Amino acid sequence: MAWSNFFMTALGVGTVAYLMRSDVRHTSVMLRRNIKTIRGWLDSEAAASSKSVKPEEAKQIAQPPKDPPSPQK
Repeated sequence: MAWSNFFMTALGVGTVAYLMRSDVRHTSVMLRRNIKTIRGWLDSEAAASSKSVKPEEAKQIAQPPKDPPSPQK
């Protein structure tokens, strides 16, 4: 009876370990796929926003802000 309990416990632990291992693989593949998708979204948004900025606006954005006038004493 003790041997059968030992074998059933070992089989159960082995099964759980196998399932967890395959689940981790599946999760990591899904995570990589999601990251690629999000990166593609960000790249397309960046490309679309750079096309929508006019050259005059880009010059204004690139110029440093002017110093505010100093208060007179």
